[in-house]
Amino acid sequence: MTAPILSTHGLVAGYEPDLPIVRGIDFSVSSGELVVLLGPNGAGKSTFVKAIAGLVPIHAGTMMLNGRDITHVSPHRKVAEGLAFVPQTENVFATMTILENLQIAVAHLPKAKRGAAIEALFARFPDLAARPSRLAGALSGGQRQMLAVARALALDPPVIILDEPSAGLSPKIVSEVFDMLKAINAGGVTVLLVEQNVKAALAIASRAVILAEGRIAHEGLPEELASDPLVGKIYLGTAHGHQGAPA
Repeated sequence: MTAPILSTHGLVAGYEPDLPIVRGIDFSVSSGELVVLLGPNGAGKSTFVKAIAGLVPIHAGTMMLNGRDITHVSPHRKVAEGLAFVPQTENVFATMTILENLQIAVAHLPKAKRGAAIEALFARFPDLAARPSRLAGALSGGQRQMLAVARALALDPPVIILDEPSAGLSPKIVSEVFDMLKAINAGGVTVLLVEQNVKAALAIASRAVILAEGRIAHEGLPEELASDPLVGKIYLGTAHGHQGAPA
């Protein structure tokens, strides 16, 4: 069996050592998967992925990326190791242009490679290429999310984690963002996604994991969870599965 590209073992994390929010999670993602983390508000989803990204203290357990222990590696080093993270808010520099945002994102590359990296991102995101001098703060919600994802992909990471990428977006823009994530995954990038939009997330996921009270409560194929009314009612806040969860 192929080793997972990302895994946690007995992970305990939270802002205070005596008040853990993530309570001993064993979790793994295989290369090429698109895994969605679902669950009620307060389940620990965002805290879990922030702990993986190095933004929340880890109090116990281990974390592996591509066979390397990254449990206590700094967020900066995790990016260099190939783990990209797109937070829900403050994920772009609003007072800088699209081009400037991308220039910062590729700054870790050798100078000779930075231009080509930006050109590759513009080729991947033509909407951004059409307005490189526009301030990020003037972009629509969908365009801003697109820029945040482009920044995360600047170093060609094998794994990208996104925290609530559809938050505050209209249904049409949500569809565009999720199409973008499907395309990124199809291009070979492993995706771990935290979402409250159950219907949209299950539609693109290869596997779904439900968190409750800081632990994994249920997991399975998207179609199985979507059609299980008990799972929907208890864990997702829906009456008949496959509906949009409340924000």
